[in-house]
Formats: sequence, C-alpha cells, structure tokens
Amino acid sequence: MRPITEVDIVAAFCRRDRGTFAAGLTAARLWGIPLPGVLADEVVSVPLPSRRVNGRSVHRPGGRTVDIRIHLASSAPPRRGSALVRWSHLETTPMSLDHQPAVQVTRRIRTLIDLSGVLRLEGLVAIGDHLVRQPRPEYEGRSVPYARLEELLEAAVAQVRRDSDSPAETTLRLAPVRAGLPEPLANVRPVGGVDRLGARIDLGQPDLHWATWRVALEHDGPTHLTPQQQARDIARGERRARAGWVEVRTTAEDLQYGCRKAVDRVRDALLRQGWTVSA
Repeated sequence: MRPITEVDIVAAFCRRDRGTFAAGLTAARLWGIPLPGVLADEVVSVPLPSRRVNGRSVHRPGGRTVDIRIHLASSAPPRRGSALVRWSHLETTPMSLDHQPAVQVTRRIRTLIDLSGVLRLEGLVAIGDHLVRQPRPEYEGRSVPYARLEELLEAAVAQVRRDSDSPAETTLRLAPVRAGLPEPLANVRPVGGVDRLGARIDLGQPDLHWATWRVALEHDGPTHLTPQQQARDIARGERRARAGWVEVRTTAEDLQYGCRKAVDRVRDALLRQGWTVSA
C-alpha cells in the first residue's frame, strides 16, 4: 500500500464537499510552487501540538511559528479547524489541479497574493520568478509560462490604494479582504451620527472603517502611547459607541501570522453589526 500524500487528503475533502479547495501554503505545495525550508514539506500528519486556552483546545501555533497545517477554504463560513486542518472563508474562483480534476485549488497568482502575509520578500519574489519564467519544453513538457509578468503586475496594482498612511494600515486593509470580508475604506471620515439629544457626533477619521456596518478599526502605533493621545482615543471611542459604532483597536501583535487575530476580531465585529457572508 502506497503512503497517503497531502493531495490525497485534500482530494478526500474536495470529494466530500465540492465547494472545498486548497489555499495558502497547501495550494502552493500542490502546484509545485517553490517554498522556503520546511514550508515545502508536504503535511500528512498532525504538525502541531494542541494547547488549552481558556478551557478550549487550540491548534494554532504559539510564538512566531507559521501555521503549517493543511489549509482548506470555501465560500461558506469557516469551519472549526483541527490539529491537521485549518479552514478559511475565501471569495475566489478555484480551479482543478493539473491531472487531478477532483482537487480544487486557488489559482497560482491568487496563491501568491495569499502568501504575502506569510513569506518574506525573497520568498515572494522567488514564486513570482517561478510563475513567469520561460519553460524549457524538452524538460518540462510545456512552452508557456504559468503567468505573464503583466498579470502579476495587474494583480499587485489591483491591491494598491492611495489612502493608507502606513505599512501597518496597508497590511490590515488587505488581510480582511483575503479572508473574504468586505473591503474597508481607509482614512475617510464617515458621516457622523446624532446622540439622544439630537446633537451631531464627530466620528473622527478612522484608519479603516466599514460604514454599512458601522465598524471602525484603529491601529495603535507608537504615537498612541502618550497620555494625551490615549485620552483623545478614549473620548473618540466613546463618541463612536454613542453613535452605534463598534471600534476595533489593534497593535503590532495583531499583525502577526497574516493578521489572523485582527481578522478574527473584525469578522466578529461585522457579524455583531449585521454583516452576513452573502452581504
């Protein structure tokens, strides 16, 4: 009996639910996309020890470790993960893996974009080189690159906005969209609400906000550590609460692991404010 492979495991999930597809590092490995170090090793057994946090089993890595579990996704709400599999909600159109029609994966360029929160610049450039290089037909059985340079540039430019004030804000803007959440507005002043006495409430200018669901995100960098700024931040948060807004505050810690903590908190705030997956 031949050993079980990572593609076998993904295929089993895809056959059970046709809306399931591989994403992130798993999609990269299935496509044969070059990954650095141990990230290139296929996953066929539980890679992480379980931990107990607040009485619940948690399979996510601690410290600064990358989550290398098999990464599956669908357009449905994310399922509960396990010690072997992590799930994401992604709004994208997957495609069948070469010579494996039962296995659905994110497209190569989309996979590269999804890995931007995981890999360093050198790793991302190596993937870009892999996608656009001119193949050698006599050795590879193909004569067309996996992608054109113009396609990579278009995919990158499509993510660019003029309103992000810092790299942290850019990271926080892109991460929710990669996770299937609505795209926020950056550094735009929303229309203020009114209090119970009919007075206009100044909502300020959030770093990011989702006006339809009245959710704002503020990233607390070094400039927010002074007593004066903290007092202004508290007063602003209270004004937003009076207007029915939910304010999510993030710090540098929330930027780790592809902004996983920040995305979870934003998703929770949006759901509490009436957002649904089909919205």
